[in-house]
Amino acid sequence: MQTCPYTDMFIEQIKAGNRDVFILTVNDKFIAECDLVYDNSEYGTIPGKRLYFSRLIVKRNERGKGYGEAISRNLLELAKEKGYKSIALGVDCDNTSAVNLYKKLGFTVYEEAEDKDGKFYRMEKTL
Repeated sequence: MQTCPYTDMFIEQIKAGNRDVFILTVNDKFIAECDLVYDNSEYGTIPGKRLYFSRLIVKRNERGKGYGEAISRNLLELAKEKGYKSIALGVDCDNTSAVNLYKKLGFTVYEEAEDKDGKFYRMEKTL
């Protein structure tokens, strides 16, 4: 089984209470997942003010049905209810579907960056 190279880091963040994982199911079947990260300077978080929207994943055969938008809207509302003023994310520049979704949700690109995984946009939304 192939695992994400960041799995150990994610598990440590969850254990520390610094990452919450949200799962969308339909008829008891996994459809989508997304995480909120509360404090990680590499992600541009500001404790109590800006958090990070991480790992939006929708099962391949469920894409295009609005599930990514639905879970995203729910998490944005939750972040606002928790008192956060903004939310940031990173998305691969060539992931046009995700970039378009985030723009539809009100995120704007504030920087193009590159790491070992390639070029990506840093985006942010005021809540």
